[in-house]
Amino acid sequence: LDASLSRLSSGLRINSAADDASGMAIADSLRSQANTLGQAISNGNDALGILQTADKAMDEQLKILDTIKTKATQAAQDGQSLKTRTMLQADINRLMEELDNIANTTSFNGKQLLSGNFINQEFQIGASSNQTVKATIGATQSSKIGLTRFETGGRISSSGEVQFTLKNYNGIDDFKFQKVVISTSVGTGLGALADEINKNADKTGVRATFTVETRGMGAVRAGTTSDDFAINGVKIGKVEYKDGDSNGALVAAINSVKDTTGVEASIDSNGKLLLTSREGRGIKIEGDIGRGAFINPDMKENYGRLSLVKNDGKDILISGSNLSSAGFGANNFISQASVSL
Repeated sequence: LDASLSRLSSGLRINSAADDASGMAIADSLRSQANTLGQAISNGNDALGILQTADKAMDEQLKILDTIKTKATQAAQDGQSLKTRTMLQADINRLMEELDNIANTTSFNGKQLLSGNFINQEFQIGASSNQTVKATIGATQSSKIGLTRFETGGRISSSGEVQFTLKNYNGIDDFKFQKVVISTSVGTGLGALADEINKNADKTGVRATFTVETRGMGAVRAGTTSDDFAINGVKIGKVEYKDGDSNGALVAAINSVKDTTGVEASIDSNGKLLLTSREGRGIKIEGDIGRGAFINPDMKENYGRLSLVKNDGKDILISGSNLSSAGFGANNFISQASVSL
């Protein structure tokens, strides 16, 4: 009778382990999982609320930046006097202060969202320990928004092993990258160096891109390559080609071994021969490609150019060994451009 009354009053078939021990265990497990999932949903909503708060704040910052751009454009025309330009600059300064105020005061439950401290914040969105998501929101103060770009100022013409250190990457510490070989072999070159830099980009804030191209100085004219003509150690041999490589012989011959050499040939819009290394390893031409290709002798060995970009507007400081093989030598000047809002 007591068991029946308990079931009637609770609406549950199982009220204690005595009713059904295994069923009780299963029910408790399901109840626990349901409660956990309910909290996980709540956590997900909190994460969404945080991102929406940050998004709304950044939307206001974008409106401020649009206004700043408009005022800068207004000041750039010669119809403005020194006095009016000074007034426009004063307006821009106040807008910059408001931009920084939004970055420094936007918060959620006491956590600053746009100051640069919201990094790798984890949210539990499932019942299991590995069911999480991480979110990072970068700093949006005027001193942190911007772009710093380094580009090697000249073509790299010598191979070697490179290792460099990024100085004060976070304002305090140095970061030492692994050694990379710059050559024409598979898994080497600026492509491998860019991969090494980019896999650490989340920590250093620096990303790399590369360009390895050898281009003729003029439109292709009829010619013949030598019997020992080769690219990156792979023999191609004698090829007879016509003006503009109209018969496609030169491009076809080079591309027939591109999977081995890593070098792809094409004719650009100006009719010039263009050799491109997609993987970022070097391009080394051996033998005679023929005068009709207009490849200068000093371009027969080319390891490309490297660009480094940092999005926080801070300087990129580099030291290391054999930096000339990456284009950072005394005679390969670095182009530097910085844009801060």
